[in-house]
Amino acid sequence: MRMTGAEAQFFASIPPFDILSPEERAKVGAVSVEKHFRKGETIFEEGLPARTVWIVKEGRVHLEKTHSNGTVSTLCVMTGGELLCCLPALDRGGYPATAIAKEPTTLIGIPSDSFSRLMADTPALSARIVSTLCKCLRGVEERARSQAYDSAEKRVGNVLLMMAKKFGPEIPLTREDFAALSGLTVETTIRMTSRLKEHKLLSSNGKGTLKLDITRLRAHIDSL
Repeated sequence: MRMTGAEAQFFASIPPFDILSPEERAKVGAVSVEKHFRKGETIFEEGLPARTVWIVKEGRVHLEKTHSNGTVSTLCVMTGGELLCCLPALDRGGYPATAIAKEPTTLIGIPSDSFSRLMADTPALSARIVSTLCKCLRGVEERARSQAYDSAEKRVGNVLLMMAKKFGPEIPLTREDFAALSGLTVETTIRMTSRLKEHKLLSSNGKGTLKLDITRLRAHIDSL
């Protein structure tokens, strides 16, 4: 569905597009489309040509990587206002991961060519986008280092704290989600979350949401 001028104001509320002039945002809105995805629907697949840069308007998207041994890990969890894999707009490569809608999700799509031209014409926007990419890559690198050297309990704890930065103290992710983010089996993840519950560092509401005591959890993880 093509965006209207009113819907283009969406860009005024989210970084990095908030630095654009009203005229520039209107141009972006004119070439953008809004698309809805059902829970579990694939938005794009790893390796396919990246013809669109997607922004999450509503919902939640996981970027997943399939490894040579068949296991799947979650690289990033993206929510409202966040860009999905804008890297291909810079290097003209394919999508580096597969994107899955984990709940009913609405995305705004910008053609990659239009996005690249916008970056070339707006140095300040380019700098903001590169900064966003660096932040994402730094998070992935920190998780990779944790998976290589930390205990299972610390790996799960670090993922919980990372997700708390995005969702706050109540995190709506499943144990399978945490396993994919931690690089652990579901069984090990369950054992580690149970251990943290025994320490009264988190609790479950029975509806798939974990509630954290962030301050005490951070202190506990730092002590491991």
